Amino acid sequence: MKHWALLIALMIFLALLLACGPGPVVSPVLMPTETTAQSEGGLTPNPVETSEPIYGGILVHGGNIPSTFDGYQDAGYGPTVTLPVFNQLVMMSLDYKETVYDNIVGDLADSWEISDDGTEITFYLHPGVKWHDGVPFTADDVVYSLDRMTDPNSSVIYSRFPAYASSEKIDDNTVLVHLKYPSAGFLVALTSGESVIQAKHLAGIDGKSTDFLVGTGPFMFDDFILRVHIKYKRNPNYFKKDKYGNQLPYLDGHILMHLDNKTEPFIARRLDVYGIVLGPSNSNLYMTTKDAAPDALVQKKVLNYCTVIKLNMDHKPLDDIRVRRALGLILDEESLVVGFSGDPSFGLKDVGLISGGLPPEEVRKIMGWDKPYEERIAEAQRLMTEAGYPNGFYMFFLSHGAAQAYTGYAGANLVFAEALKQYLNMNVEVRQLPSPGGVVRRDTGDYDAQTDVLSVGDDPALLKTYFGTGEPGNYSHYSNPKFDEMIDKVDMEIDPVKRHELILDIERLLLTDLPALPTGIFSTRMMFYYPHVKNLRWTYTSYSNICRLEDVWIDPSLKSAAMATGY
Repeated sequence: MKHWALLIALMIFLALLLACGPGPVVSPVLMPTETTAQSEGGLTPNPVETSEPIYGGILVHGGNIPSTFDGYQDAGYGPTVTLPVFNQLVMMSLDYKETVYDNIVGDLADSWEISDDGTEITFYLHPGVKWHDGVPFTADDVVYSLDRMTDPNSSVIYSRFPAYASSEKIDDNTVLVHLKYPSAGFLVALTSGESVIQAKHLAGIDGKSTDFLVGTGPFMFDDFILRVHIKYKRNPNYFKKDKYGNQLPYLDGHILMHLDNKTEPFIARRLDVYGIVLGPSNSNLYMTTKDAAPDALVQKKVLNYCTVIKLNMDHKPLDDIRVRRALGLILDEESLVVGFSGDPSFGLKDVGLISGGLPPEEVRKIMGWDKPYEERIAEAQRLMTEAGYPNGFYMFFLSHGAAQAYTGYAGANLVFAEALKQYLNMNVEVRQLPSPGGVVRRDTGDYDAQTDVLSVGDDPALLKTYFGTGEPGNYSHYSNPKFDEMIDKVDMEIDPVKRHELILDIERLLLTDLPALPTGIFSTRMMFYYPHVKNLRWTYTSYSNICRLEDVWIDPSLKSAAMATGY
């Protein structure tokens, strides 16, 4: 009976919401605001820790242990566990929140040079680096790793590197990479949390075995109990130092507790950090944590990928741009964000399909959201009548999420479905994806619309996966030769200004054709931690090298006596 009560409560909310127009009727939750503004270069600085680093201590944080320790298999939550152990060739600096080309810095690569034609990259590696078992790290390991991560027979992430041709060892500390064409996305793909450098001399070890966890990183594997924890200890021979010349890492070690429910352990002070990757993503969980742990600090992390509603253009009348435009006019992003999370603060209003894309005023104009909502309704009704559907039509709407969930994607979809019913006389059936019927209908294309995430992240060229003709992720069944031509040019354009303009043109085209509707749902995480944890900095992506914890420390003078970890 409980889920019926939730449904009734939601429907009452929807009725109030729609009766009052598109704006949510809830009072905004008092959310943390950004403490830094964008620099002149367009990057947003992360908070700067002013206290002196302190050595020692074991940090405990909540998370989820993946099914494999091999980053190339792209297992959920994988980098949370692997990044403390392994390094990348290059990475995104934590000095800024954006994960863009301009923010790439070296990791195992001390520096690199790109040839004049852009088809060769020479990486100069840090000398003297050793694997945790004492074997020297060399260019052979980099060549082995690059070949393996780009091989479809051994890697799930191979498609991130379409430009990669081959690599060769010049000497122990130098690697020459050959590209098929100049690629702006190649270096960006190397910064992803899964693109770690693995040991050639350990080739063949099962990625599910802890014997696989031998890297060059700041922490070494210590102990593992399935679905309980994984422990790490300090690597005394780590090759990195901080900007003052101090040896990294600062911590003696850290423990990732495998927890589905992180709120209660955090409130009970069994965790120093709620989670390195995940934090509360809705207003209820945020307020519960905030009220029960008032001394905890929190940073707001807005992920750089967008939730969209994909429209199946193989189905009538969704093949008619007038119908798709009418649906877009009815959609109110703020209302959907409220349905998703309970508060408008957990989304980004007037943002299109990608983070850092078109300015809000242009998104509003293209979508028709620059007009009063009453005019938008009238225009949508006119378009539906012109298309031959004055009384609406039936739409089967797939929704990600648990079968009896009335928040998250299901909540957002129910909000949109109710608006379509009220203003366009539509009959919308919302079904959550885990239900067997929903999965079958998705896989066979037997759906009209579905909620999906554009996991474009750091590289907008990945829009091809979702909208390219014949691509496996193209659930809209969209096909536009102009888009295909433009998206193929993105990865080859290495001039940052020209590339950005091309990306904006692509977003304009997609918002004009509307194979998918933007929702304003850019997943927001509230990252809680206690004040004794220092130098935590998050970026606009899920798995940044914050997961490595190499320059985080604990101030024991601030650590509460009530903190009982049990370890």
